[in-house]
Amino acid sequence: MTDTNTHVDLIDLDADGQLLYPGTRTVVPREAIPGFLETRLRLREETTDIFLHVHGWRTSPSDAEDKAHTLFALVDLMRAQQAHAYPRIRSFRPQYVGVRWPSADKRLPLDYSAIRDRTLTMSQSGQVARVLGAVLGYFNTHRELPEPGPDVLAGAYGQYLHCVGHSFGSRFLLHGILEATARLAEGGPDTLAWNWPHPSYPWTLDSLTLFQAALPADSFAHPPYAGILNASVLNAPVVMTYSPSDTALGFYHRRSEQQDGIGHLGATAPAEHLARLPLHDIGTLYTFPRDKRLINIDASHLYVKGLRMTGGAHSDFYHPESAHLLLSLANAAR
Repeated sequence: MTDTNTHVDLIDLDADGQLLYPGTRTVVPREAIPGFLETRLRLREETTDIFLHVHGWRTSPSDAEDKAHTLFALVDLMRAQQAHAYPRIRSFRPQYVGVRWPSADKRLPLDYSAIRDRTLTMSQSGQVARVLGAVLGYFNTHRELPEPGPDVLAGAYGQYLHCVGHSFGSRFLLHGILEATARLAEGGPDTLAWNWPHPSYPWTLDSLTLFQAALPADSFAHPPYAGILNASVLNAPVVMTYSPSDTALGFYHRRSEQQDGIGHLGATAPAEHLARLPLHDIGTLYTFPRDKRLINIDASHLYVKGLRMTGGAHSDFYHPESAHLLLSLANAAR
């Protein structure tokens, strides 16, 4: 069951990564995408934080909606229960968006390779990157940008943008960020929240959280994902949870890609960019390292439930502690 007070706007993609009209298999023409996004994702003036969620492996459309509701209802709950834990968030009026894509194959239950190949094809075709780039670009043109605050890491205001990916959804988000980076014009404001704002980008993605990312552990040492470490719209570290109980990204990932996935043991390279923290209890405040671009979050004590043959703990991240992580990153972005 989900909290009916937590509203999630939905956008749907087909197996080629093309944007669909709701409840149909009809592709939105490229020239109609801006108007479609304006209708589906109309940004409210009172919004303080925008969260964009992309689900992972073996998730039906109805489950994708339910899981987005579940995660974001936990965010609402944590903010209501312990606002004192996020002192820089002086007001919190979020807007939640869920991206749905066909993440299961007819070959049950071991369709890992088929879906891995689908995400590769969708990304290589450019459709996923274009659609997510368009979504990010829509928010760019419509939101009130956070402005520089005083010479302390607080005080910036405006509408903050946070991306959350699970499993293969992590790949989609990274490609979308790279695409949005490539398309943005020079100039514009930045924010003092993190150490990596760049004057070439007029807006920033203020946090990126990858739950159990289905990426090879050394992905950020090689193209295309190494590009995330360069100057880009991402003015925040890449925060990634992992748990050895995630057998989808251990056993199955190893069989398919000859190494463990990030969600099984964390990112392993480049070493100079890496930091590691435990997933904190909800009553424990985070202090994020401000000189590392890749932060592994060890969730091995909590992400443990699931049957080994169906992926283990790959989807066991719907916990208050996960919402606490998201809110802590939103707090750190200010």
